[in-house]
Amino acid sequence: MKITKNTKISELIKADKNSIDALASIAQPLEKLRNPLLRKLMASRVTIAEAVKMGNSTVEAFEQVLKPLGFEFDHNEKEKIEESTAKPQWLQYLGNDKINNFDVREMLSQGKDPLKEIMKKFKDLEIGNVLCIINSFIPTPLVKLFEKDNALCYTETIGNKEFHTYFLKQGKKKASTGPIGATQIFNENETDFSEHTKRFSEQGIKEIDVRHLEMPGPMQTILAELEKLPDGNALFVHHKRVPIYLLEELESKNYIIHIFNISETEVKLLIERK
Repeated sequence: MKITKNTKISELIKADKNSIDALASIAQPLEKLRNPLLRKLMASRVTIAEAVKMGNSTVEAFEQVLKPLGFEFDHNEKEKIEESTAKPQWLQYLGNDKINNFDVREMLSQGKDPLKEIMKKFKDLEIGNVLCIINSFIPTPLVKLFEKDNALCYTETIGNKEFHTYFLKQGKKKASTGPIGATQIFNENETDFSEHTKRFSEQGIKEIDVRHLEMPGPMQTILAELEKLPDGNALFVHHKRVPIYLLEELESKNYIIHIFNISETEVKLLIERK
């Protein structure tokens, strides 16, 4: 099978399931492909070029593990993958006192999930300031999440295993700005979240608690409940963390999602079906 840097990971897996282990062996971020649920979400959205960036790898490394499986790169299409080195103006002219650095590499090496602390730091950030996440790979799902919260994002490659991803906090989007049929996501304080919840009657809202479930149980449970949710109703979810992969799965669907990040171990979600 001939492939290029624009080939989707899902196409590789469809052609040969052995490509799952081959790709997962390239870099730690790609080990998510071994999880069936995460694989389903990731594979159809990510190209080889994007996977190269996620894994801080090279096209040559992908070619090396895929060639024994019968995949052949079209060298006429293969190009060196580089990010733009030009910093955006909002970052160029921002003083160091406006940038809050958070290095998550040590947490990740200890097997800890830094997402809750990242979300808290961004929530506490003043509008016009920047949160810089220092990581050993490009946190693509996190970039998508913050972009939905109207943040401007930019990633800078510092070294082979060091990436600085900057998130500029802006004011909230108005709900009306989202395209029709696309899910809108809002990170809210307790007052705003409570006001949105009160708009639904007892019959118009379904409440579930997924905090006791192991992955991927929370996501499977939420998706199953959403399939049964009538139009105009809402699902109230008690969760332990902000479910990034769930948000990606719902991004093209017709929902409004309100997120109230209470603490390191407690998050509330209100998912409205438009």
